[in-house]
Amino acid sequence: MTCGRVFALILLLTMTGCGYRPQGLEPYRAEVAPVLAIPPFANRSTEVGMETIMANAMIHAFSQTKAVRLTTNLKDAELVLEGKVAFLENSSVAFNEIQRSTVRRVTMKVDFVLKRRASDKTLWKDTVVIQEDYLVDPNYQIGETLKDRGIRRAAATLAQRVRDKVLLVI
Repeated sequence: MTCGRVFALILLLTMTGCGYRPQGLEPYRAEVAPVLAIPPFANRSTEVGMETIMANAMIHAFSQTKAVRLTTNLKDAELVLEGKVAFLENSSVAFNEIQRSTVRRVTMKVDFVLKRRASDKTLWKDTVVIQEDYLVDPNYQIGETLKDRGIRRAAATLAQRVRDKVLLVI
């Protein structure tokens, strides 16, 4: 054996004793991501359709990560994220005349509970309040569209924040 081969053999033996392994010798161990279900939220606000807007925003946010696998069937889920829109309020925040609003703000309060389905154990619980501004238009249809966009932006931002918090728990 040459001096270089002896050195390489000693180096290889030393590395394996320290826990180091040449790449490819250690079997790949992928942790299986838990299965999460997000049912439609409860809606205690006067805004029609908030239950699906919030659930869809949550589903979209969690679909952006591989840390969980989503399911629509509660029976297949290990974890269940439930939510309740406690209230939704629109208020004027900017005016161009005394009685003419140009910017409105949607304020939304949502209660969340993450449970392990099998044991019904609560893993995480939180109440989140979010605000989002939107422009006002004198045309009713355009104004409602702008309001809807503001609500959906608030829901998307809220979903990203909740996703980040939930991923720290699981």
